[in-house]
Parts: sequence; structure tokens; C-alpha cells
Amino acid sequence: MSMRRAMNAPRSATPRTHLRLYQPPASGANTNRWRINGHGATITVWTAEEWEKLEERPADAQYYPCGIWCALRVD
Repeated sequence: MSMRRAMNAPRSATPRTHLRLYQPPASGANTNRWRINGHGATITVWTAEEWEKLEERPADAQYYPCGIWCALRVD
């Protein structure tokens, strides 16, 4: 089956907004939240530079060879 002519979609009365990349607020830029088996969880990620600047480092954070530190919290 081939399409011989394209049909225009009906125009919406409301103007569309353009898609933009989501930029999280600075305070939560290195965290992400989701649920694990119904329980809230938060992962915090630091670059090596951010990790070196921390005054208090979480004892349970883990280093990954790609150069980041991560800490997982289950609420």
C-alpha cells in the first residue's frame, strides 16, 4: 500500500510550547528519586571534584571507576 498524498493534521487552537532540556534546580542537581519495591529511594552522585570539596563525606558512598561517587538512601 502506498500513500499518494499526505494529509495535514488539524491545527490546535492552543499554541504548542517547544521542548526544552530539563535542568534540575542547583540544590538537587546531583540527586534522583524513585521507588524500589514501593519504598522511596534517593541516589546522590558526586564528581571526583565535588567529592574532594565535601566537608562531611558519607561513609557508605561508593567510588566507581568512571570517576564518580554514589550513595543510595532508602526512605
